[in-house]
Amino acid sequence: MASFNSGTGVASSDKPPTSHIPHPFSKELILLRPKFLVILLVVALSLTLISCGRGGGGKGTDTAPSPNTTNRQDDSPAQTPPPTANPDQGSTSTPARAPESKEETAARTSIAGIHLGDSRDDVKKILGNKYKETVNEEPAYYGEGQYIWKYDQGIEIVMGKDSLKVLDITVYTPVWKTNLGAKVGDSAKDVLAKYRAKYKEPQSRHGEGTLQGWFEVEDGGYLIFDFDKSDGSLVNRTIKNDSRVEMIKLIHSFYLD
Repeated sequence: MASFNSGTGVASSDKPPTSHIPHPFSKELILLRPKFLVILLVVALSLTLISCGRGGGGKGTDTAPSPNTTNRQDDSPAQTPPPTANPDQGSTSTPARAPESKEETAARTSIAGIHLGDSRDDVKKILGNKYKETVNEEPAYYGEGQYIWKYDQGIEIVMGKDSLKVLDITVYTPVWKTNLGAKVGDSAKDVLAKYRAKYKEPQSRHGEGTLQGWFEVEDGGYLIFDFDKSDGSLVNRTIKNDSRVEMIKLIHSFYLD
């Protein structure tokens, strides 16, 4: 029941006053609800991150290394470097040529014990140092300049100016023999029989038939017996049994056309 307060002139209720309880759909709750949701979301995210950090052993898994960073694991096995070539074993692609035995050296075609490809020292050991040297700067068919050594005993050695190897050997006297014992002054019958039993006479590159008195020997060389050096040609036109060797030449086949 309401009562009238005479002092104030305001009617008052007999019910005791109650606290203000907002309605569920009141304006105050509507304003508080987003803040509450944000707090819940932050808490949930924090718990999620903590859980992921523990599961990954404390290491971040979503961070990509920078381009200049080298990834390395301390427990990875060390890589074994590839084996290196032993310098004492030499190159496998170009093995060193084994020294020739005396028998192998004797079997190779030579004049006065000198072979194609021999060095200056090899020549000097046999012929000595007394020679006249002529230098030819023109490569000619040798492909390089030449040192031409002429000895008084009737032997001439052509040495490569760059390679310093024997390119050509020519003898004019019977002092010097081939490794099979042939020499200037021997008969055509004896020389041809001896060499035809072991070597082949090549065919002319100009269609002139067999080059008689020429023999294809080792190291790509030609051993040539000239039975008439006065004609200025190494090609023997006519050979008789009693023809005599007047000059012997040992030269690489590719120097001749």
